[in-house]
Amino acid sequence: MPTCMIQKTILFLFILLLFAGASVHGDNIGDPINPGMDQHILTGILDGKSAPIVILQKTSDQPYPNQSKIISAEIILTPPYKNGSEDPRPFVPSWEERNNPEPSSYQSLLISPLLQMLLSIGISLVILILVTAAGLRIGASYQYESCEKTRKWIGIGQVACTLLIVIAVWWIFTSQNNNARTDPYFLSTLYAFLGVQVYLAVSSLIQAISIFKNRPIPPVYHIHILFVFIAISLILMSRVPFFPPLPTSILAISIFFLPGAVLSLMTSQIIRRTTDIGGFDPSLTLTRNQSIIHTEITSSFPEALRMRYQDVSIIGSGGVAVVYRAVRVRDGKLVALKIPFSPDETSGKTFLNEMAVWRELHHPCIVAIYDQNIFPIPYVEMEYMSRSLRDVTYPVAPDRAISIIGDIASALLYAHGKGVIHRDIKPGNVLLTGEGRAKLADWGLSRSLHRAEDTKNTSFSLFYATPEQLAPDMYGSGDQRTDIYQLGVLLYELLCGEPPYVKPGIGEIFIAIQKNQFRLPSECNESLSRFDPLIKKSLKADPAERFASIEEFIACLEITNNNGR
Repeated sequence: MPTCMIQKTILFLFILLLFAGASVHGDNIGDPINPGMDQHILTGILDGKSAPIVILQKTSDQPYPNQSKIISAEIILTPPYKNGSEDPRPFVPSWEERNNPEPSSYQSLLISPLLQMLLSIGISLVILILVTAAGLRIGASYQYESCEKTRKWIGIGQVACTLLIVIAVWWIFTSQNNNARTDPYFLSTLYAFLGVQVYLAVSSLIQAISIFKNRPIPPVYHIHILFVFIAISLILMSRVPFFPPLPTSILAISIFFLPGAVLSLMTSQIIRRTTDIGGFDPSLTLTRNQSIIHTEITSSFPEALRMRYQDVSIIGSGGVAVVYRAVRVRDGKLVALKIPFSPDETSGKTFLNEMAVWRELHHPCIVAIYDQNIFPIPYVEMEYMSRSLRDVTYPVAPDRAISIIGDIASALLYAHGKGVIHRDIKPGNVLLTGEGRAKLADWGLSRSLHRAEDTKNTSFSLFYATPEQLAPDMYGSGDQRTDIYQLGVLLYELLCGEPPYVKPGIGEIFIAIQKNQFRLPSECNESLSRFDPLIKKSLKADPAERFASIEEFIACLEITNNNGR
């Protein structure tokens, strides 16, 4: 559902919620005095209680339906207050008090209380479902910037808010006097209030779950605050106080409702949009001398390849190419196709020269290439895998993080033995098999260790860039320690939920990376302290201070794993 449609739907349901407890009157009740209608005001005694009774009775000769019957509506006013005040308060008495054997007149005055209650709760839950669905969609481009300890306490606070709201509802429904329970205006407000409270209780619970699962849902935070103010308005504006007297109502608001609004506001301030930093997605490939290489994804599959592949769909894009899922016509095999954005001959040769390195790498943890060519257009056919680390919810369990990093480290151990470094290790380039095994893909930025000028491609992905990629004049052109640095960044993100360097601008990211300004895993989660030595050594700005080889990294990873058992 488009976002604008969701917004309109939520607005409509919100307005409807305000009227969910409204009274529905019967024939001529509440209308101005009509021609041909006489008002007869009678006073009587009801079960020994004096109360004025107003009866509207049809006496006209005009042809009204059921003319022979008296159609009446009663507005019964309570006796004067004990303090002598003559200010009456309208209410509808119970059937026992009215001693009316035919309750049809009451049913003509108000919607069934049960129907009002269900309507109010139902509308609130529909609004919450729509807001949560929109939040999950929008939240995919957000991440938390606070430490895990802070998020944990906010989540616990939201659970406590859910319990407080349940207590408040129980208190209201069990502490009202009989007169308040029969006041139609109070009942209308009470039913609307109940729907709002159901929304707030479930919303607080959803926020707590999203925090524990590390899945931001921005719209839920903002709408929750709005519903808190609606609840406060219903409490303060009700003619029958929910928590009499007024000071008690203010105290109840402070205890039961304001904490949820404060926590929602705090949560909205500790999330950050990750796909709009500096106006671009920082996971895209950049160059030091150019803007983003990728500016637009080709929406149509090249006609030159339609005879070879069918059932084609786009599954992603990188800095220089778009990736398609396709079925090979000759044998029905499901494959992935990587096609550069610029299909000219020059870019095609560059693309295939870089892919040629990848084709020579055969390892269980490296995505396999099946075919590559520059005719009829440049393309690479490779092993198809439906998921990558970008599809995983972060952070992951430490054992799972170690398993993933172990798979990638084994792939790098093999590649380094062949004299090849990857230079672009990031979540989008780590694919996952159905069994959960990790495979390293996209060797387009790779180069041979034996030939420093093996490629002129100086691209990098900003959040995962190494100091030598950002400042080659200071740190050199890079070697196997470049991959070790990026592997440390990936491990950090798996454990802490975000890369070590996340800043609001490109310049700030450059400075933070070169100065090693990041929080240790133990600062995000105390239970991750065993990873601190591994991360600190892997992310040293000076390559000479890092692990000298991938073998050393793997050995330290195994020690870290053993320390957790």
